Amino acid sequence: MAALLVKVHLDWTGPGHYDRDRSLPCRVCATATKMRDGRGDACHQSCAEDEIARELIGAGQALITDERGRGQR
Repeated sequence: MAALLVKVHLDWTGPGHYDRDRSLPCRVCATATKMRDGRGDACHQSCAEDEIARELIGAGQALITDERGRGQR
């Protein structure tokens, strides 16, 4: 089976992605961070990027499996 490689880079340069006053546990890894995701939840940028990449890989693998299954009918 072919391997899927997904690289995600989010632009978190906006002020809404940083809370200078308060560190909270990252919603993914539970390590303290001042970074915030698009919903305002505490999350490291790298954790959010990895999470999105995993979701994209899962969706891509499902599409490949589905397409292979159609060809066998």
